[in-house]
Amino acid sequence: MTYWKFLRAGTVSPFTGHVWEPGTWYTAERTEPCSAGFHACRTADLPYWLGEELWSIELASPVAELPHKVVAPSARLRHRATEWTPSAAAEFALACVGRTAVHAAGELREAGLTGEAARLEDAASAAPADLPAPADPAAVADVARAGAEAAGFASRAARLCGLVVDAAEAAEIYPVASVAYIAARAANHRTDGGGADLYERERQWQAAWLAERLRLRD
Repeated sequence: MTYWKFLRAGTVSPFTGHVWEPGTWYTAERTEPCSAGFHACRTADLPYWLGEELWSIELASPVAELPHKVVAPSARLRHRATEWTPSAAAEFALACVGRTAVHAAGELREAGLTGEAARLEDAASAAPADLPAPADPAAVADVARAGAEAAGFASRAARLCGLVVDAAEAAEIYPVASVAYIAARAANHRTDGGGADLYERERQWQAAWLAERLRLRD
């Protein structure tokens, strides 16, 4: 399996400040989740750890498999995923805005507001249907505000429309991780999904988007 690690610019670990030299092995005295050792992630975990640089990383056994991450006693950076650029991050942020709008439109339709739902979907779809990405997040936010007003601000549909506004605004000024989180929260606020973990399902969608866009292979 290929493992991955997001770093700050200059191969700097975001939590410890450790500066990596690609190809050099580093060893920890012990391993403990979130505390000691070298942490990385699988492809499915990528949306939880978004950062400026993405690297493939080699881990020495034993590798402890944990929810949304792994930890090992020794590790070395291998190759940088050059497809992960500021432009790709911006694309992903817009895709997450589009996904948030899709969830809000679904709730508007549940509330009987089919016209508002269609207008929000139209505003959000300026890319292939399976990867919605609005060309103008501000316009999407305006349509979402109108949808919230039509739904009544105490309703579930209105709350989802509010998350669309949050996502559109975050895409302009905050790191992409913020927008991805908002999209996952929007999914989780949908009408009951028949027992499915809607938050986790949205994170899976995000991981699939990243794997395809960045041409990643496990």
